[in-house]
Amino acid sequence: MDKERERSAVATIGVFDGVHVGHARVLEEVSSRAQALGLSAAVITFDPHPDEVLGKIEEKRFLLTTPSEKHALLANLGMDVEMVVEFTPAMARMDAPSFVKEYILRPLLLKELVIGHDFRMGKDRKGDRASLRSLGADCGFSVMEVDAVLVDGSPVSSTRVRQAISAGDMGLAAKLLGRGYSLEGMVVKGNGVGASLGFPTANLAVDEKKLLPKDGVYAGYAETGGNTYKAAINIGMRPTVGQVRRQVEAHILGFSGDVLAQRLRLVLAARIRSERKFAELKDLRKAIKEDVETIAYFLDNSSVSTFL
Repeated sequence: MDKERERSAVATIGVFDGVHVGHARVLEEVSSRAQALGLSAAVITFDPHPDEVLGKIEEKRFLLTTPSEKHALLANLGMDVEMVVEFTPAMARMDAPSFVKEYILRPLLLKELVIGHDFRMGKDRKGDRASLRSLGADCGFSVMEVDAVLVDGSPVSSTRVRQAISAGDMGLAAKLLGRGYSLEGMVVKGNGVGASLGFPTANLAVDEKKLLPKDGVYAGYAETGGNTYKAAINIGMRPTVGQVRRQVEAHILGFSGDVLAQRLRLVLAARIRSERKFAELKDLRKAIKEDVETIAYFLDNSSVSTFL
């Protein structure tokens, strides 16, 4: 492919945090149009998250997808080119035409720009469909708008996904994302309490900006070594053993190997109960046993394809 053909593209632009089903509809349209025209499918996205730079984030943990997770999801949706732009305060002051010319038209020979139903960009969010079409008429590209994707009668958005996860509603989160919400990272050494009770756990070091669901016990899946297992997952402070910080740990059902210092991915399917403080460790052990039985039954009677 020659250089000009390589740079000729159908593109979209956005934060795409979570890469939910609404995002997927836009990205699939980009891929489809690019294939039809024999062009590259390109996505322009940002890191760090613009809301972080603009001071709109109150909590440290807010990302639905880490940069590496987002990259993999974008590639799976047919993006040939992913351009990650560093978002800065100065960029927030750029108007839409200046941004498009500098960050899209300079690196790409843009033929079509695909946007979502609520897309706005540039200073004061003045870069809407009408202004972009006017700019496109001058600069040689067309603009296509994709309709909203509705779930339970309302448009899908990253805000809705965050609200569902923060409430522990993993079923709704899965509907909005088109897959189960996942946490991944390296397995680090714990204090061995789970193993002493007969339920060894893998303690996960999750990216410090990744949104964690509401504290509690969850049914889910653990992916390691190319295999998927049922898992009982705890998120929270572990009050019975006096934990001082939030932690993510998983007891992997039917697994007896060692995952320490290995990468592990957990997919959350349902919140089973809140965290509780038990008077004695024997009471905690009884509760964990009951949790594992409840989780195994729930997952045995759930559709794996809803989450994986």
